[in-house]
Amino acid sequence: MAEEKLTNGNDNYSTVSVEKNEEMQTGILTEMQKMTKKTLMYQRITTGLVLVFVIAILCVVPSLLKTLEAVRTTLDGVNEVVEQANTAVEEANTAINQAEQTMKDLSSFVETAGGDLETVVNSVQSVDFDSLNNAIKNLDATVKPLADFFRKF
Repeated sequence: MAEEKLTNGNDNYSTVSVEKNEEMQTGILTEMQKMTKKTLMYQRITTGLVLVFVIAILCVVPSLLKTLEAVRTTLDGVNEVVEQANTAVEEANTAINQAEQTMKDLSSFVETAGGDLETVVNSVQSVDFDSLNNAIKNLDATVKPLADFFRKF
């Protein structure tokens, strides 16, 4: 059939050419078949690897989600502790400020009391105890007869 289609005037040339053409086509088809088998093998390997990768991810994702939930819970606890610490620091600062004010008030009181105490000490030192004792004896001498008089009634 192919020989009849090729007409070049030389039957030998047509027959040889058709045979070479068929050999080339058979070789090309054989090579294509080999390449297709290799491609199919590589596609199967790739599909297997992708399947293994997907299975691995499906196995890891739940534990990863649990870990992330645990981390979130831990961070919530840490945030709560930090808030409590901040509150404690604020209360401590308030107490320190109150203590400072109390110390200032106490210092002012001590200075005032020290001045008043100094005045009292100076006044006590200026008292004439001999005259005071004399006055007490005189008062006792005057009040004793009156006390004896009122006891009788």
